Amino acid sequence: MVMAIVTITSKNMIVIPKKAREHFRLHEGQKLQVIIGDEEMVVSPMLDIEQLAGALKGPRTSKELIQESRKNVSRYD
Repeated sequence: MVMAIVTITSKNMIVIPKKAREHFRLHEGQKLQVIIGDEEMVVSPMLDIEQLAGALKGPRTSKELIQESRKNVSRYD
């Protein structure tokens, strides 16, 4: 883990260090999410939709999953 120190500007902006931008492949206009805890704040990159392509691929198709879920539902529930 690497730590970096940033400064908040008069316009309430921070600069993300170059090593972090390169590591996470951040680019201008990309969205980041900020998670706020009691004593900490975590900034994470939002994934581009292209990066999510194929993330849910598995051994079964969605049609197979739907058919399986229907088998598990009792008609008397």
